[in-house]
Amino acid sequence: MNTGCFDEVISRRGTNCAKYDEMDEKYGKDILHCGVADMDFRAPEPIREACRKVTDHGIYGYTNLPSCYPVVVGEWIRREYGCRVEDEWILFSPRINIGLNMAVETFTKPGDRIIVHTPAYPALTDAVNKHGRIMIGSPLEWDGTRWSMNFDALESKMDASVKMMILCNPHNPTGRVWEAEELKAVESFCLRHELFLLSDEIHADIIREGRRFCSILSLSEPMRKRMIVYQSVTKTFNIPGIMFSNMIIPDDSMRQAMKATVDREGFHNPNIFAAAVIKPAYQECGTWKEELNHCLDENMSLLAGYLKEHMPLFELREPEGTFLAWIDYRKTGMTEAQIVKFFLEEAKVSVYEGSHFGEAGLGFIRLNAAVPKSVLEEILDRTGNAYSLRFSGKE
Repeated sequence: MNTGCFDEVISRRGTNCAKYDEMDEKYGKDILHCGVADMDFRAPEPIREACRKVTDHGIYGYTNLPSCYPVVVGEWIRREYGCRVEDEWILFSPRINIGLNMAVETFTKPGDRIIVHTPAYPALTDAVNKHGRIMIGSPLEWDGTRWSMNFDALESKMDASVKMMILCNPHNPTGRVWEAEELKAVESFCLRHELFLLSDEIHADIIREGRRFCSILSLSEPMRKRMIVYQSVTKTFNIPGIMFSNMIIPDDSMRQAMKATVDREGFHNPNIFAAAVIKPAYQECGTWKEELNHCLDENMSLLAGYLKEHMPLFELREPEGTFLAWIDYRKTGMTEAQIVKFFLEEAKVSVYEGSHFGEAGLGFIRLNAAVPKSVLEEILDRTGNAYSLRFSGKE
């Protein structure tokens, strides 16, 4: 397998990138940044070639979606996830976050309550809180081997004001990939309480070896009448700066309501690069995706082994999907303020502290492992040396 393209170290500084330039301003240029969730790998060549053609043409006018848009998206979903979708189910949104906000606005009203499994990616909780809705946090539970949803605990919080559930699959930040039986439990709960279900599936293609992604598109017809799936390959191929995503809405009445919101908000057209890369991304980059997952399998194995051997007070809750490592540091006895200081001042590494994902994230950090192996080794060397100085003889 040719994974050489994932070994190249490419400087991203000076490109206005959030992961490095923004974090440099916040923490300093001597820090290795592992927080923001994009990858340090060049996008696949077919996507880059499509962008070059746009650049070389030299006219950057208004653009429309290519006519092949719903066809190539639908083919990808059928091929990769085994789910049937109709062309008319697929609507464009610049970003999944925008689509989530539009759905909350469309199908709930201020004061309604919405379930979000916690810890949670902030964009999911923001879609609730910034619209005057009330979030019901449903903490995931660790059973010693994996995270699970607790529907029994949720039952006690249910009343007529609860209108929606927002699911993240694979889950960010824990990396859980929900299995078919778990999704059926979600379906049963939502139908019993007449909830709308929104599912953020942006990490669907980034799955660890031995795991299989299951979309809520596999659920029953009654659930399809109350759900929206959010999908994009911008995370898959490391092109989140080329903003495009898909809202998959099987029910016609929901779809028409969302179309009205899209029209009201003015999100009609993709940017010119998004229009250009849609076809090659969905049709020509499957092998690159397989190689990426192989690279990430190796990086996660390296990270897990290093922590176990050299930093045993840090425990990786190994992800089943995503390129994000959710690490438990509670055995260190350190507060969150102390752990942030340890990473920034002693290890010279920046990570996302657990509270970034809400109260349920306290005691954890999230580390982005989608970097060349040599960069990950430097991150581990820095952190391991700082760990030895601080914890030697205290384990």
